[in-house]
Amino acid sequence: MARTHVPEVGRSQQLAVSLLRDGPWASLPAAAVERLAAGGSLSDIHAGTTVYTESEAERFGVVVRGLLRVYMHTSDGRQVTVRYVRARGLLGAPALVGGPAPVFVQALTDSRVYFMDVARVKRVAREDAAVAWVFAEESVHRLYDVLEELAGNTFATVRQRVIRHLLDMAASRPASDGRLVALVNQQELANSVGSVREVVARVLHELRAASLVRTSTGRIEILDPLKMSLGLWSRVTKVTAADRSPSAE
Repeated sequence: MARTHVPEVGRSQQLAVSLLRDGPWASLPAAAVERLAAGGSLSDIHAGTTVYTESEAERFGVVVRGLLRVYMHTSDGRQVTVRYVRARGLLGAPALVGGPAPVFVQALTDSRVYFMDVARVKRVAREDAAVAWVFAEESVHRLYDVLEELAGNTFATVRQRVIRHLLDMAASRPASDGRLVALVNQQELANSVGSVREVVARVLHELRAASLVRTSTGRIEILDPLKMSLGLWSRVTKVTAADRSPSAE
């Protein structure tokens, strides 16, 4: 039997529909998801690239692959990460309701995002209460993300704080070749996460053993940012006895 030719645009849309039905929009009928995804486009984004900024028009999409971070920054250049987004995660949902948010989105690894037609998505959401409800749920999840980030500043273990600080430092100044490198020594890292050098040295040894980082004097290269991001603090993370020990604080 001859294979039916599916245009590239059609394949991209089908991929987005599959991801959405398997993830954030699993509760919606297939027809509704297809209406929402129609007319979009697939974008490949190189590591270190800023995907969009607060000054641009609204963007809304689903992450196909890769790792991206959503962050804010101050006028003096300091940055704070609001959330990390992986495959099947949505970008820009709250902005569809409240307007462009004062955030930036940056790819930490080579990534692919399917961006949808914002006008179409808004129209469908206004016409379909079930669609509007999933957008309301997504907006609430983003609020929970922010609360989790705040809680993480208090409850995270030293290992989790080190991971967060390394990802933030490296992402704020990506290398020209796309690699993520934090220019920091062990004492500076310990000061930044509120610990002591000996504990941070042990954490870095564990990360090296797991092939997550490569270290040299004053330099820590992140080898697998996606896998490393899975070690960030979460309210559902199980805390081990070692995490509770005085030496880990």
